[in-house]
Amino acid sequence: MRYEEIKQLIDLFEETDLAEMELTRENDGLRLVRGNGGKAASQQVLPVQPEIPEAPSLSDLQDIVASVQNGAREAMAGGSAPAVEAQEEGSVVTAPIVGTFYAKPAQDKDPFVKVGDTVAQGDTLCIIEAMKFMNEVPSTVGGTIKEVLVQDGDFVEFGQPLFRIG
Repeated sequence: MRYEEIKQLIDLFEETDLAEMELTRENDGLRLVRGNGGKAASQQVLPVQPEIPEAPSLSDLQDIVASVQNGAREAMAGGSAPAVEAQEEGSVVTAPIVGTFYAKPAQDKDPFVKVGDTVAQGDTLCIIEAMKFMNEVPSTVGGTIKEVLVQDGDFVEFGQPLFRIG
């Protein structure tokens, strides 16, 4: 990877709200991780086994970053937490992003929550994986888990109901 490409990727990364970004190409790669201060905390060029048949071009990556950034802005338009709808039976917590729903922190671990569990506002309910990033979904209300509306490993859409809390 040339210096100009790396510099351009760092500049693109700093313009986004992404916490981490990784790009691999044939025999090299780049991983950017944002620190607590909001700026890129580390840049690391990693050697990689050539397993990817064709790496995306720089313009493809720019399109992807722009798409993710636009999606994140739309998702955050109503606030930084998942949407909660008031129901007669409780509140519905919906997916704040598109991705894969994981009920457990790891395959060999217990689910974050199950029906009957009591949760407080801010407790982690699940993880949604989007573009290899694991995003914890916090509870926006306190109460008892009345219903888990999706299965572990399901693909979820933005705004899709995940939990009913009463």
